[in-house]
Amino acid sequence: MPSQQLDMEVMTPLIENPGGGGQEEENSEEDQDPELLPVRHYELGNSHQGITFTQALIHLLKGNIGTGLLGLPLAVRNAGVIVGPLCLVLMGVVCVHCMHILVHCSHHLCERLKRPPLGYSDTVAFSMEHSSYQCFRKSARFGRHLVNFFLVLTQLGFCSAYFVFLAENIKQVVEGYQGVNITLADESLSFANTSMVPAPVPLPTMVPSEPWALDLRLYMLFFLPFLILLVFMKDLKNMAVLSLLANVCMAVSVIIIFQYITTDFGDLQRLPLTSPLGKFPFFFGTAIFAFEGIGVVLPLENQMKEPKRFPTALNIGMGITIVLYVVLATLGYLHFGDDIKGSITLNLPHNAWTNQMVKILYSFGVFVSFAIQFFVPAEIMIPPVQARLRKSWRAPCEMILRGLLVCLTFSFAVLIPRLDLVISLVGAVSSSALALVFPPLVELITFSDRPLKPAMLVKDLVIAVVGFIGFLAGTYVTLAEIVSPEVIREAAQNLTVAADTTVAGALGMSEELGGNWTTPTAAVTLG
Repeated sequence: MPSQQLDMEVMTPLIENPGGGGQEEENSEEDQDPELLPVRHYELGNSHQGITFTQALIHLLKGNIGTGLLGLPLAVRNAGVIVGPLCLVLMGVVCVHCMHILVHCSHHLCERLKRPPLGYSDTVAFSMEHSSYQCFRKSARFGRHLVNFFLVLTQLGFCSAYFVFLAENIKQVVEGYQGVNITLADESLSFANTSMVPAPVPLPTMVPSEPWALDLRLYMLFFLPFLILLVFMKDLKNMAVLSLLANVCMAVSVIIIFQYITTDFGDLQRLPLTSPLGKFPFFFGTAIFAFEGIGVVLPLENQMKEPKRFPTALNIGMGITIVLYVVLATLGYLHFGDDIKGSITLNLPHNAWTNQMVKILYSFGVFVSFAIQFFVPAEIMIPPVQARLRKSWRAPCEMILRGLLVCLTFSFAVLIPRLDLVISLVGAVSSSALALVFPPLVELITFSDRPLKPAMLVKDLVIAVVGFIGFLAGTYVTLAEIVSPEVIREAAQNLTVAADTTVAGALGMSEELGGNWTTPTAAVTLG
């Protein structure tokens, strides 16, 4: 049980102190001793009560494996059976590198300023505050608020995706259970009609009924009061038992999913090696949504007994995560083909109790994860509001605000009741900024007081620009698909036609020049 309590405490350091920018005087004791300069403050403080290497590794795995994992087969469909896995590996490597950048910048600032451990927004704020450029120093407060904004947006986006996930999976479980009962009733009725002794009158109990065709939003409404009650548990330590059960349920579900998808891969030639270019932004949004663990990197590293070993834990944990992502995404797409849905659990047939159990178990895990993901935005947004109220009003106000925030995530899920679109939008808008855009820019700002190496400058700018382009393209195509699906499909077709025309023109030019070029059809298939 202590390990589960540490699991809950990992979320606490994500909450930044809004007034942290002006507390230099608190560290006067360290300032007086120059020998403390190369030693990080929390290396001393966590020597006896920090988390171990193994615990940090487990937390890294749990911080990155969630609903995004189940949506990756759809991401591969939007990129192609060859391009998708390769881009997943490349994106994973870049995300891990950005995590290392964030840790390195935090180390540098802690040693340079002799400060206690820094969170994400603190790292951004202090890097700007102590930059050699005045424009960054003036914008340090804005940088802190911007990172907190994207943290809140990301976590609430996860909660909205959880609403849709719960509704879609439980809806399938209910309808699948009714479908089995109807099939059994049909078989019983057929047997009665063909028996040697004809039934004089049909038995009412033998007549099958139509399954409930409830709207998906009604299932979301069903979960709303239970999730509101769940987030009223303000102390995450009290959820240690639920968290343990949720982790076990999700692990069992993933194992069963792997057993199912490895039974048959179908005809591999039916799957395109690449997909239309217009679908690639959907791949980007879904894939970057899955790499959702950058928010817990600094809290984990700050709580380790041996922070110097954290880079090794990060490489091992993210290496396992990337392998799991690529294998499940590829095998899931090979098994279900173009019929793959926003979550691979939605493709599991209803005729086996194990498949239904997978949906129930993983839904329970997501239900508990809702409260853990909700903890960050609640603790960022509620305390500033409470500070403006009387002490007697603070407790009821907190309950009301927590309920309203859950209703906000519910409203977003009702407006976009498609899991694939919610995941893609959240990934493109907020996850891309936190995982790809901010870290390289923070590195450039942090080390702006020294001559920058051209290789580092080019590398950081390329990562930030690619992340920003993914942010724009992913947001645009997802919103276009939500508002007007016909427009985005027409744009994708036009892009495919233009690409085909370009390829055909190049081939024609080669023939005129006497070339003897041949291009395999699969290599130029764009849709």
